[in-house]
Amino acid sequence: MVKPYEVFDLSLTNSSLMGWLAKVNSFTDVGEGGILGFFILLVIGVPLFLMMKSYGNERALAVSGFITTLIGLFLRIFGLINDTTFYICIIVLVGSLILLFKEAAQYES
Repeated sequence: MVKPYEVFDLSLTNSSLMGWLAKVNSFTDVGEGGILGFFILLVIGVPLFLMMKSYGNERALAVSGFITTLIGLFLRIFGLINDTTFYICIIVLVGSLILLFKEAAQYES
């Protein structure tokens, strides 16, 4: 019978929180980065959008896109998401800001 320590390398070289997160993220890495950072973005971004939806879809998307992009920046700095995921966060932010400016233009005249 194979023991878990024979399959996964559970040794930590960096015993800090970021070292531990990087180690957990490496277990799901298939060459494009792990999924831990992606799940963090989903767990924060989707409920934030759903909570703010009462203020209107454009406003909720703008705020949740901005906060998700900031969190994506921090996760990219820590190496928990790859560049493609971060670029998608930026595209969502730009799209949501365009919708927000389009909505604000209705009230200017």
